[in-house]
Amino acid sequence: MKVTKKLISVLLIAVMIVSCIVVANAADKKLAKYYTTNAGGKVGVKKTITIDGDGSDWSDDMKIAQSGAWDVANHWKGAHENCLIDAAGLYAAWDSSNLYIGMQYVNTTDTWQNAGDASLMDGGKMGDLHLVLALSVDPSSTGLTGKVTNGDYIWGDKINYNTHVDHLFYMSTKAGSGVPGHFTVSDASGNSDYTTHCGNFKNEGIEYKMYDGNVGSTIWGLNDSQKTDDVFSDDSNWVDYKTFKGSKGVHNTKYDSFYEIKIPFAAIGITESQLTSKGIGAMTLCGRGESALDSCPFDVSMLDNVKGDYAQDPSTSHEKDDVDEITAPLACIGKFSGSTPINPEPGTQPDSQDDTTAPATDPDTTEPTTATEPTTVTEPTTASPYELGDVNRDTFLNIKDATEIQKMLAKLTTFDDEQMKLGDFNQDSTVNVKDATAIQRKLAKID
Repeated sequence: MKVTKKLISVLLIAVMIVSCIVVANAADKKLAKYYTTNAGGKVGVKKTITIDGDGSDWSDDMKIAQSGAWDVANHWKGAHENCLIDAAGLYAAWDSSNLYIGMQYVNTTDTWQNAGDASLMDGGKMGDLHLVLALSVDPSSTGLTGKVTNGDYIWGDKINYNTHVDHLFYMSTKAGSGVPGHFTVSDASGNSDYTTHCGNFKNEGIEYKMYDGNVGSTIWGLNDSQKTDDVFSDDSNWVDYKTFKGSKGVHNTKYDSFYEIKIPFAAIGITESQLTSKGIGAMTLCGRGESALDSCPFDVSMLDNVKGDYAQDPSTSHEKDDVDEITAPLACIGKFSGSTPINPEPGTQPDSQDDTTAPATDPDTTEPTTATEPTTVTEPTTASPYELGDVNRDTFLNIKDATEIQKMLAKLTTFDDEQMKLGDFNQDSTVNVKDATAIQRKLAKID
């Protein structure tokens, strides 16, 4: 009985920690506006992509997440290393039979290094490293831990997936090398294995290739940063590496690497109709075989041990072999099924996809989204007839109320005094993301 209750609790938590729900991250710090997830409500487009190592099929309207360039551990420790890992964008498309994902990685150090120096050795490419695509297809299912049944990490990468994922695709950054695997849950704890729950790409019809270049119109990144906290400030030295001219000139995108992958819907157990009616979540990660070094959407665990020493080479960062706890929400594909996109452009916040969604705009022409600071509650002049938390006053406490709170915090809607009182679900005299989370937990019967 106790085991059953524990499993039910795990499943309920997995349901609530869906890939697209905004959560507090890094002690409630907010990433700079150059980090976006489903900005403008973009969830990918319907289009057939040819997996041929040519990036011309991809475009900005397919971008579902953006991370910063040159925001990796090497910027602050270990800049002398080769095989720079720097995730910058995540793209999505689909047709009637397949899901297509594009993973953009960059190497902008050519703006200040000479060809062949440090991170530009070996053509500036990443070599034979570990590339991961994480998907959350059914948030109500048991999520993967990142380990196999004997307790070891998949492929030795020390990654704990606290954000729900139920499909993990591990492959080499040197497309064609090694034996890539599609991992799924094999036991009630969320572990996988290398036998019955490790699918073969070829057998499942999965294809991936690399394109030498960059498919985006912009490459927003840090320039000459002195501290990792710069990723949280819009006022840091952000530049567009597509046009920025450093001491060695403008960035040459031949140093960038774009990976395109085709996954038949049959391999993940859904149809096109299910993708567009429910949506799925996605994230790309990459590391050196001991730990992840960058991800998109960006997870702050990529920078939590930058100043520490790597066990095998103290001159480089502990990020290479630390344990990463992934908590960032995934990007939505097919349908926006969460609440508030991370760093959405003003006026482009949808509750679901429709034809009226405004197009996304570039960060340099868009005012940064106001941070979701706690809002003080003012007592209404009369008693409210509505249940605590029922901010939309429809006489029901449900997920719509949590969504309304998050929209209010993002300044996409306003609350009157009564709604502010109702929104203070945890009764701490402020309305913030904790109240939305508390409502979600109550609905899942977690508390």
